[in-house]
Amino acid sequence: MGHATPEWVYVLVVIALLTWVGAESWRVEHTLEYAPPNSETVRVIGQQWFWSFEHADGTQEVNELHLKTDVPYRFELIANDVLHNFAVPDFALLMDAVPGRVNTMWNVFDKPGEYLIECREYCGQGHQDMRAKLFVEQNNGTTSVPSNPEKPLLSAGTGGATIANPLTSGGGGEVSRGTGFETLVKPGSPTQNASPSSATNASDATGASNATSAGGPSVTLTIPAGAATPGNPAYQPAKLSVKKGDSVNVVNEDNAPHTATNGAGPEDSTSGKSFDTSLIMAGKSAKIDTSTLDAGDYPFHCTVHPFMKGTITVTA
Repeated sequence: MGHATPEWVYVLVVIALLTWVGAESWRVEHTLEYAPPNSETVRVIGQQWFWSFEHADGTQEVNELHLKTDVPYRFELIANDVLHNFAVPDFALLMDAVPGRVNTMWNVFDKPGEYLIECREYCGQGHQDMRAKLFVEQNNGTTSVPSNPEKPLLSAGTGGATIANPLTSGGGGEVSRGTGFETLVKPGSPTQNASPSSATNASDATGASNATSAGGPSVTLTIPAGAATPGNPAYQPAKLSVKKGDSVNVVNEDNAPHTATNGAGPEDSTSGKSFDTSLIMAGKSAKIDTSTLDAGDYPFHCTVHPFMKGTITVTA
């Protein structure tokens, strides 16, 4: 007859397995958190319901992130309101963004292309729309963003809005307008001298209009506090009537960035072609010049929060 294995042997095996799993988990977490010393830091901020990104040189992007191949990036993840989850499925990146805490991870992107960024933690009514785009560009030996740019530039893009100036900067950037979205380009690139094609106004990162001021009286259009939450008032008044030539001063009283962009929504083929304030940060403002608009109704929306809608009626 064989001898029965003592119970303590099974206990030791279970303890050994749990110890190994714990040690391996710690190793993986340590690997994710401790980036190489030559890594570039990108702060990732989750907020209902969009993503914003801050590069080490002060460059800020909203709903778009531009990185280079073969560069180690260290991501610092935070949330401004509720729990979010920063996920890039194509690179198996997944990490919670927690209010009051900074989570970190790092990655090297080896394949150029356009990739989806999404939130994998239910964060409220607009959770399904909390998406951004990651643009990984071929590394030509330069950094991902201009190093301390004196006059950062913006040009037409496809997936969100990019702020090229730090919020603390007092200098104005130059803007060329396209589809109502902006992406970062470097000084001296072919798009730097692109002629404006689809908007009459744009605002820099400070929110002040850098377009020619309208000659008529100023009418105020307010983005009230809480506008980023579906169901709350988006613009006040929601229907604004002005005379041709009036200047519409769009004031953002919310704590999230917004725009006032003509068109019924981002899918509208005319979106951004009549007017677009570009991104207006919290507490800032931008102007819409109606002197170039024909009499009629102009529906508009926010490119960051497409459910925010209003109408400007221009009279002769």
